[in-house]
Amino acid sequence: MKKNILLLMFLAALVFACDDFLTEEPEIAVTNNNFWKTEKDVESAVYGLHGEFRAVFGDVVMLYRDRGLPFDYLNAIWQYPSNNQPSYVWNASYPAISWANEYRVIAQANLIIDNIDRANLPEVRHNYYLGQAYCIRAYVYFYILRTWGDAPLIKESVDVGEKARTSWQELADFAIGDLKLAVKMLPKARDLQDASGIKVTSKQVPSSGTVHAILAHLYAWKAALNNEMELNKLAIAEADSVIKYGGYSLVGSPKEVCDVVMLGNSDEGIFEIDYQDLPGDLKGSGAFIAGACQKWPIQPLTTPATRRSLMRLNNSTAMEMYMDVSDERRDEYFYKLDSMAGVSTSVTQGAAYISKWRGVITNVGGSGDGTLKAYEDNEILIRLADIILLRAEVKAKTGDTQGAINDLNTIRERAGASLYSVSEGDLQEAIAKERDKELFLETGIRFYDIIRNGTFREKLRGKFKTLTDQDVADGAYYLPVGSGAFTNNTLMKQTIYWKRNGYAY
Repeated sequence: MKKNILLLMFLAALVFACDDFLTEEPEIAVTNNNFWKTEKDVESAVYGLHGEFRAVFGDVVMLYRDRGLPFDYLNAIWQYPSNNQPSYVWNASYPAISWANEYRVIAQANLIIDNIDRANLPEVRHNYYLGQAYCIRAYVYFYILRTWGDAPLIKESVDVGEKARTSWQELADFAIGDLKLAVKMLPKARDLQDASGIKVTSKQVPSSGTVHAILAHLYAWKAALNNEMELNKLAIAEADSVIKYGGYSLVGSPKEVCDVVMLGNSDEGIFEIDYQDLPGDLKGSGAFIAGACQKWPIQPLTTPATRRSLMRLNNSTAMEMYMDVSDERRDEYFYKLDSMAGVSTSVTQGAAYISKWRGVITNVGGSGDGTLKAYEDNEILIRLADIILLRAEVKAKTGDTQGAINDLNTIRERAGASLYSVSEGDLQEAIAKERDKELFLETGIRFYDIIRNGTFREKLRGKFKTLTDQDVADGAYYLPVGSGAFTNNTLMKQTIYWKRNGYAY
């Protein structure tokens, strides 16, 4: 797949590049009449979808939107959004509040869904490509509804004109419908094959396990945010499908999490943004969380005294997170957490030395010789440990205490940590803390966990702590809608909370 994903971008270039696509007529009729003839045509369109998906979900904007980062120090671009004061640094047209890129991915998926039948493929191959388009479209809508709440629902490539916002609940149901279709079409990860019959190993290509994992998260979200407790049973069933039948397995230790899982396409990985060290295939190191928070000893040409100007996690905070000295993540996710605590703060700034991402690639030759070029690590969107702990969370909510403890202990045991004891107190909080520890800094997970569990006043920063119930009902923990969505669209409305807090246009 990787050799094609950068080359087969034919249809991706035809997708509109701004929010105006909601109100413009598509100009692809001639192209469609001459395309969609062979499996290679369809494959190139799907790889174009993957290229668009990767460009959007691998962008640094995704990091800017993460308001749940646990750092003690954040520079302004993260600090103010994390305090729920984005207008201090993000104006009305700032990319972080625009959903234009997400809708580009949806538009590409819609093109495939609407036109794939023209190729008259055998059913198995037709389903292989169509299932991917359904899965990616559903995942993007899930991301949108968690990030902005209500948003336009674009079902077809010919669906143009002014668009109002559809309730996030309806978006969720639409995504669930897509996923129910996709799960019937896609094989397990081990059975994925491209048009040439070559086994696909990239975890960016959705499989049936990917679909079940997204469904587990989506059901858990809708159960919590819409008070549909019956959906928790469906979330557990979907997680069961991943854990028992998906063909995934946990790696053996936290060291392997860092060295193998974070690098990508491991047996533990379920859904990822895929990178490797090929010309044009890597994104800049600054678009990785690691590029913003990892210095010495991971980043070349740094020292223990290299300053952390973007983000800093205090050593004491890391120790409080990982209180169990037997927890191997202390010395894998961090470099010598205990001994570095004894080094003068004039050197360390009192910081923990994060070392979770290790796929460092350096520049060779020239003035930049030996400097950090990029990380080869994949962006891990969903992995098996995530789903096991999600199932633990939902089991605890449904009263299956022992089942929840068993899942929690599965992850603790892998980490070499002490097993759960009732002396720790609330089981749901213990699971939430375990998700913080195991999935440390992975792709926005902590923020969505906190919102799903309703603990934003206790665990987030600044104005999150003082939100009233009315603020929450008015959409306070979503992002405001960027001004581009209002262009030529009189039906668009700003989120009520943000209309009175810096984004009234």
